[in-house]
Amino acid sequence: MLKTRTLTVLINRSVDDVYGFLTNPANLARWTLLGEGRAEPAEGPLVWSYVGADGHVLVRFSPPNPYHVLDYSLQSGVHVWQSSSVRLIRNGNGCVLVHTSVQQPLVSDAAFDSEAEWMQADLLVLKTLMER
Repeated sequence: MLKTRTLTVLINRSVDDVYGFLTNPANLARWTLLGEGRAEPAEGPLVWSYVGADGHVLVRFSPPNPYHVLDYSLQSGVHVWQSSSVRLIRNGNGCVLVHTSVQQPLVSDAAFDSEAEWMQADLLVLKTLMER
């Protein structure tokens, strides 16, 4: 089995508002490092191309659903280098965001650990953006 890491963040905003924001691929560039460049649909509405300082990245999103689940994978070249699942859980008037990443076979432990640190920072940016 591949190594996994789960991060959580409490967001003081309704689960529907946060999920609506997350399921719009154009918004990914507003709260992650992918925001340094341009974003555009690549292969239909659920596959987007992001171009930034580190080059071209394709992101494949799962379709919106009533369960507040969002799976996605990031691909650079022919390799998928991150595969993640996001689940939003209603928590009173806010929500809990649970983000689980799966370490891909060609990704080193050091790179996987570094990615988790970046993801935690991105999730805090998302929290701040959603709670404004």
